[in-house]
Amino acid sequence: MTQHLYSIVIIIAIVIFAIYRRVRRNIGWQELHSRKLIIRTCILFIIGLVFLSVGLTHPISLISDVVGILLGILLAYYGAGLTTFEKREKNLYYRPNIWIGSTVTFIFLARLIYRFYGMYTAGILTSTVSPEQANGYQNISVAVGSSWSAGLLLIMFAYYIFYYLILLRKKKQLTQSEN
Repeated sequence: MTQHLYSIVIIIAIVIFAIYRRVRRNIGWQELHSRKLIIRTCILFIIGLVFLSVGLTHPISLISDVVGILLGILLAYYGAGLTTFEKREKNLYYRPNIWIGSTVTFIFLARLIYRFYGMYTAGILTSTVSPEQANGYQNISVAVGSSWSAGLLLIMFAYYIFYYLILLRKKKQLTQSEN
């Protein structure tokens, strides 16, 4: 039981640290590092593909996934239009729109809290699973999420993938016009 509790504490600490980093990236000037943006884009793309592949098995889930991706792309283009750029010495900095980034982060947090609440009420987190569900495999749908839940998550993935791609394109345009 204590090992289970330690696992939950470690997961919560990692999630809180990730949220802190996400919020910090939405506030103030950020240096535009092409390599970091490419790595983040690739990681988010791979994870997003995993969530999308899970949704391919159910038509309603596929619809919510596509809607989530389209909303993420729209938010990315809108957010990139509101992003300001500044050249300092030899480096390019950008300041993302705090409201767009905060909205996407809020959607992610709301989905995460809802998912943990569903897992808690199903007994997955507290190990109070009924005897007929002792192996816990019957509760896997609660842990993974509903058909619309993955669509909410894909809003975040699509937003950051396309937002980072737009930032990379803008950096390339600004360096070409400078030369």
